[in-house]
Amino acid sequence: MYDLIGDIHGHAAELRQLLEQLDYIPDAAGVYRHAGGRQVIFVGDFIDRGPAIRETLQLVRGMVDGGAALAVMGNHEYNALAFWTFDPTGGHLRPHKPVHIIQHLETIKEFRSKELFAEWQDYLAWFYTLPLFLELPGLRVVHACWDARYITRLRAWLPDDRLTPEFLLRASRKGSAEMDAVEITLKGHETDLPGDHHFFDKDGHRRTKMRTAWWRDPAAATYNDYFLEPIEALAGQPVDVAALPNASYYQDETPVFFGHYWLKGEPRLLTPHSVCLDYSVARGGELVGYRWHGEQTLTPTGLVRVVNGH
Repeated sequence: MYDLIGDIHGHAAELRQLLEQLDYIPDAAGVYRHAGGRQVIFVGDFIDRGPAIRETLQLVRGMVDGGAALAVMGNHEYNALAFWTFDPTGGHLRPHKPVHIIQHLETIKEFRSKELFAEWQDYLAWFYTLPLFLELPGLRVVHACWDARYITRLRAWLPDDRLTPEFLLRASRKGSAEMDAVEITLKGHETDLPGDHHFFDKDGHRRTKMRTAWWRDPAAATYNDYFLEPIEALAGQPVDVAALPNASYYQDETPVFFGHYWLKGEPRLLTPHSVCLDYSVARGGELVGYRWHGEQTLTPTGLVRVVNGH
């Protein structure tokens, strides 16, 4: 069985605490293992934001390479690969704009020496070994969004569900089918806000597009149920389903675990078959996990948490 852990973002101390709460103990090589043979599944986003990114990568990779854990790629690992990959037409696949540099800055600072930068390049190569999603007996894991249409496409393009340098290049071209599939899988669905409505994201950028709750039926939701940022003027209004570019939602009974969405408040299930494990540890929130025993219907008692700094 598996213990699933949400976005870490360089918070190694909280990761150690959560692993210990889940009864994982470091072996002689420092790899955390469970005496009963359970494995962790990490949902991605190990880097950026936090104070101990190198230590986090050492912990996570040690467990994955040592057989004590599985992991999927997060959008921050994907962004890092694009940030450090030269574009044959000039520059990098992820342009070195101030906003991108700032987002990646804590990672850059941790690996800024010549010796550590060589280590960082080895981590970049390791990121290519992380699948974009996992489908195991009884459960599914993805960083941001399990949309079967895009999962099917990625499987066709990537037989082992892992990026290649050639695919990364194609997925970095705006408007490409590859970009759409990766963006939705690792970053989630977006839709335009109606009228002149906007919001400011966690980094202070003005946004007119909103991430949406792909696990919820929009036809039975208000905007505050369906949008992942509060828009007070729309809060109680029913969603205009006809205006959505995509009104499909997750209806399968296979449990799906994911992160990405910087949720706040008391950790909770989203539906009986879906749970987000990202509760903003890098913004003073909590590192959250779920202890899964094979149940098809998820239960709140499976949630485990560590408060940032405690």
